[in-house]
Amino acid sequence: MTPDVDRAELSRLWQTVAAGLANEASGPGLLGLPVVDDPAALSGAALVVLGLSAGGRPDWPAAIRRASAPYSAWRRAAPSGAGLRVVDYGDIAVDDDFTATLLRAHERLADVFACGATPLVLGGGSLASLPVLQVLSGKLHGRLGVVAFTPAYEVALEPAHGDASRWARALELGLLAPGNLALIGGRAAPPDVPVLQVLAEMGAHAFSVADVAAAGMATVAQEALEAAAAGTEAIYLSVDLGALEGGADPVGLTVRELVQGASVAAGALLAAADVCGGGPPLGDGRQAAIAARVAAEIVAGVARQRA
Repeated sequence: MTPDVDRAELSRLWQTVAAGLANEASGPGLLGLPVVDDPAALSGAALVVLGLSAGGRPDWPAAIRRASAPYSAWRRAAPSGAGLRVVDYGDIAVDDDFTATLLRAHERLADVFACGATPLVLGGGSLASLPVLQVLSGKLHGRLGVVAFTPAYEVALEPAHGDASRWARALELGLLAPGNLALIGGRAAPPDVPVLQVLAEMGAHAFSVADVAAAGMATVAQEALEAAAAGTEAIYLSVDLGALEGGADPVGLTVRELVQGASVAAGALLAAADVCGGGPPLGDGRQAAIAARVAAEIVAGVARQRA
């Protein structure tokens, strides 16, 4: 009996695939991309990576990039096989003058949105979300939905420029309706009762670690995404590694749960995304490796949407 695919045919198929792989760029950026500094290089990009270490470890974006090298093939995640144009636009300079840092971030983000791409911000802390939300407020025609994996609830009134108030700022900008805010990963401990009451009364959605344990991350993430997407133009996805177990609090999401949840949410039409919250290292670059895997899931999600 003659096989349907003989050795010669299999060899030809592998040579065709290898020719496409040989054209892939290799560099120090996310997923082995080169790092560019010219806005003209963003033309045709579907996803643009930016580093913004404000509010966290200054080396965090670089650490994620290094840890992402094993995931370089995820740039070819589009089901059609056509691939996805992803560009790494380097880091936004950060200094003690936060207003100046914000302005630089606005300029870089304006370049990204001008080419029609989705920004993926590698943040030091969750404060990295703030300039993205500010620029989005002038770009979107409709409302924004938010799915955030975070140990905190981040709707405090003060400080104006702080991790604890980032979604309060989005609400004030008129960008986000309370019913489209979905937060996953809080501990729902006794000190959280006041903020949980505020969230419930405004109609926002909070899914605790216990909720994830009871229903499963796939169910929780899908429910959160549906709430965030109802009547909105696009989704902002934020993944804070502080939601993981074994950090400041031994209770938290597992790595598998966090990656699975990010994968579900990344399947939506994303206006922007960030991976943030790199705190004290967990050893062997583990946090950076987790962040890199989450970033790869987001790239794959955007690829599926753009296919």
